[in-house]
This record gives sequence, C-alpha cells and structure tokens, in this order.
Amino acid sequence: MKNMLFFCLLLILFAGAFSSCDKDPEVITNTVIETDTLFITNIDTVFITLTDTVTLTEMINDTATTFILLRHAETSGAGSNPNLSTEGVERTAELVRLLKNVSLDAVFSTNYNRTRQTAQPVADDLGLTVDIYDGFTLNPLIDGALVDYHGSAVLVVGHSNTTQDLLNILTGENTFPEIPETQYDNLYLVTVFEKGRSEVVHLKYGVETP
Repeated sequence: MKNMLFFCLLLILFAGAFSSCDKDPEVITNTVIETDTLFITNIDTVFITLTDTVTLTEMINDTATTFILLRHAETSGAGSNPNLSTEGVERTAELVRLLKNVSLDAVFSTNYNRTRQTAQPVADDLGLTVDIYDGFTLNPLIDGALVDYHGSAVLVVGHSNTTQDLLNILTGENTFPEIPETQYDNLYLVTVFEKGRSEVVHLKYGVETP
C-alpha cells in the first residue's frame, strides 16, 4: 500500500511538472511524500529530489547555517506551564530518532517545561546541553547562531507564535502564519545564507495532526 501511494504521488508530480513547464516555478506546495514518519508537505524557494528515502542529513548545507525549527510537542494542558503529555513524549522520542544522525552543534529552547522537555531528549542523545533563549527577543538568538554555528546545524524549539516569527526574520519576509494551536507535527529546515536570505523546507514528522 505504501509503495502504491508513493507511485501514485510520483505520477501526479510528474504530470504536474509537464502541465506547468511554461511557468517559472518558485514554490511547490501540498506535496505529501511519506518517508516513514517524515513527510514533505511544502517546499519554499528550494528544490530537492523527492524520494521515499530522503533524510534530514541529505538536506543540510554545510556552507550555510541550518536552523531546524519546530514547536514543542503536545502538552497536558494543565496550568500555565504544562508538561508534555503522553502523546508529546512519544512525539519527542520520534524527534530523537529523526535527528540521531544529524550533526547538530547546538539545541535551543525557551524556558518553559513544554519546550525544554521537547529539546532535552535530543540534547541528551547527542551529548549537548540545552541553551535557553528569550522567545520575546529573537534577534540575539539568530545573530549569535549565525556567528557561532556557520556551516553547522542548530535545533530551535519554540511555540506556535515564535516559530513563525523566526521564519519571517530568517527569510526577510512576512509570509509565514502562526502555527495552529492543534498542530504539533511541523518541522522547518531553514538554510540561512545570511539574515533575511534563506531557503525553507517545510516538513511533517511523527503522527500527523490536523
């Protein structure tokens, strides 16, 4: 079934490529390619070969700074500073698996239970510490990472209303909307050549949410 789905999607992509060959393609949208629990859903200003074996490692450019951005995993919803729920812990375990072979040099998180509990297992698995950043002032995080981790990859765990702000600052555009409160499966791979000039690959991971 999985192979049949992948084959059908390739046929759709192939047909679409011929139907729009007279246009200058800038964005490929609404493409869902299943890669175990990693899904490519949107590609902005960057083109890659879509296969069923694509990995994050293959997408990282070692001549730029790569920001891997995501919102914290699901929470219990209890109190003003909730912990992760059972579903959130499961999603974080999947995040650890996905990033196991990625050469991350730093892991960043805001100082809340839900973000730290999403970031810490990844940091522990890779032998890193979690660096705390202020979600209300994002430029110091960006500027510091661009200087300290040029040619490397960093993970930044944030919130529905900060991840989109990071994307807009890194790309120099105000095109990324706030992540819906019900969505926890978005992962953005941002190749940053300089602040305001970046390429974004939008992915999904773990159990897909509405």
